[in-house]
Amino acid sequence: MREDYKSAKKLAEDAVKEAKKKGVSPYLPVLDEQTAAKSSGNEIHLGLMELPVSRIIGNKEQGRNSAFANNFMPLLEEGTEFASKWSNLYDSFLQEGIRDAIKVYEFMNDYYVQEGNKRVSVSKFGNMEFILADVYRIMPEPNDSREYKVYAEYLDFYAATKNFYIVFSEPGEYTRLADLLGQDLNGRWDDSLCAELKSTFFSFCRKCKKALGITDHRTLSEAFLMYISIFPLKTLTRDSEEQIIKNIKMASAELNSRASAEIAYLESAPTGNEQSANPFIKMFGRKKYTAASPLRAAFIYDTEPDDSRWTDSHEAGRLYVDEMTGENVVTERYIGKPQEAIERAIADKNEIIFAVSESMIPDVLKAAVQNPNVKFICCSAGQKYSSIRYYHGKLYEATFLMGILAANMLLREGGDEPRRIGYLVNSADELNYRDLNAFAVGVSLIDPECRVLLAYDNGTDSREKWSAQGVKYYADFDYSGRNDTMKRPGLYRVGNTKDEYIGTPYFSWGKYYVQIVQSVLSGAWELGEKLKNKNAAGYWFGLSTGVVDIRANNLDYRTDKLLAFFKNSIVNGGYDPFTGELHTNSGMVMQAETERKVGIPTDRQTMKTSDIVSMDWLNDNIDEL
Repeated sequence: MREDYKSAKKLAEDAVKEAKKKGVSPYLPVLDEQTAAKSSGNEIHLGLMELPVSRIIGNKEQGRNSAFANNFMPLLEEGTEFASKWSNLYDSFLQEGIRDAIKVYEFMNDYYVQEGNKRVSVSKFGNMEFILADVYRIMPEPNDSREYKVYAEYLDFYAATKNFYIVFSEPGEYTRLADLLGQDLNGRWDDSLCAELKSTFFSFCRKCKKALGITDHRTLSEAFLMYISIFPLKTLTRDSEEQIIKNIKMASAELNSRASAEIAYLESAPTGNEQSANPFIKMFGRKKYTAASPLRAAFIYDTEPDDSRWTDSHEAGRLYVDEMTGENVVTERYIGKPQEAIERAIADKNEIIFAVSESMIPDVLKAAVQNPNVKFICCSAGQKYSSIRYYHGKLYEATFLMGILAANMLLREGGDEPRRIGYLVNSADELNYRDLNAFAVGVSLIDPECRVLLAYDNGTDSREKWSAQGVKYYADFDYSGRNDTMKRPGLYRVGNTKDEYIGTPYFSWGKYYVQIVQSVLSGAWELGEKLKNKNAAGYWFGLSTGVVDIRANNLDYRTDKLLAFFKNSIVNGGYDPFTGELHTNSGMVMQAETERKVGIPTDRQTMKTSDIVSMDWLNDNIDEL
């Protein structure tokens, strides 16, 4: 039909105008022009698939690419042979659909047409949801990028389920989906579970589109993961459509924002004075807490304080709140399985609930969505959930100072042997890259030739390990359960029979908790403008707030002055451990890309908080044992 082609061409022209406004290509991406795809010769035939039309984003080859706008709508003039063929195909589509399979190539979870681009164009114009495709996969070369990590995890998921409909954007999300279903990604799943997952995903997508208007397949996948994190998968087959839509709307803040969520990192607690310039809101707009009607704050522990240095440090913080806030605040600890402990805390009418471990996030999230009037806050460096607030400390500022201290002490001992400092962590899975890298950066500023040796705790006496490597000083900052360092985490000098404690970086959780509780008392919990366009919020306090610091005894005055200089520089905002050019031990120069894009010299750049939180590389003076 000529009128249909005219309408499709109008959509193409609109897409071209919009692309030019944004400064992007108005045409479809071409797979063969991508360097990453060209460098890989490994091709796998996957066979026929009912492929979502929305997943097809471009052409395999350059030929005829200028015939389509970047939305697959036709650009060539009416009256051309192309327009006639497109119109005839659309007429056939209206009568009997698309009969023949198209041929596509999949690369990094996107699909590109080699044969059948007019069929894709007609299908998109006709709002067809799926199209039969003969699919070939081009395998990318392995690399350290976040995108490849996500894709490698997808390949494991696909091998286990043959499900190509669920598409995530963050590492760990396929593993999390498997965990929620009681599975892993190491083997084939039961056929009945695979069928149930596929049908419930489709059912959820239809209801989510209806309730929230979400159509993007990646956003729908993220929303599905979020939904079954809160409500069990069985609810999608057991509950009525009305109840499922009610659940979706209840969790709408999370489902809408999950895929694009950003965290607003707050480096100090807001006060009531910052919250509003309106005196009436200041006077009447917040709840008044008294001894008769106190603010109730719950602390959720999954272990007894006596059994865990981590829990014990938070319990000391809770007791500090009791001491510093008076009768207007009542705290209580709840120990046990997180879900049960949280339910008891809610039943006891607590208004703010602190969960002291990141592992509690799934249980906290479920409770937060279903209890929107309770303030939930979880000890984590940051997750993208708008229903929960987060808190953690910039301990890396303190480990940076400890790196300076360690290198200074070792350098002053002299000697001709290679200088090495050990760094012990519980396991590779628990490695905190920002704390380790900041320590290593501190070492390198004092002694560029000194190496930091990373070792993993295997339950044996570390002195033998350090002695074999010529290590005289080592850091054990983890909250480990090893008997020889159970007394305290810190920096140690290796001794013949007993290691000498030098000092430690530490959290002052009590100061942290008091500042957060005071923000509730003053009516400053609601962040308003501080959130701006961010979906989630987290407290990210460092040396300047007193929440993080170092403790080191019996230092000479010169070392004291050295540490004070760097500490004051950080506190006053003049320096950050991750300022300037940074090199990884694989040869990559961090922050060079920012200089190319925005022209800020590398030596004046400070790494973004989000990049510090998600850090997954090692500094160039770190060697793994």
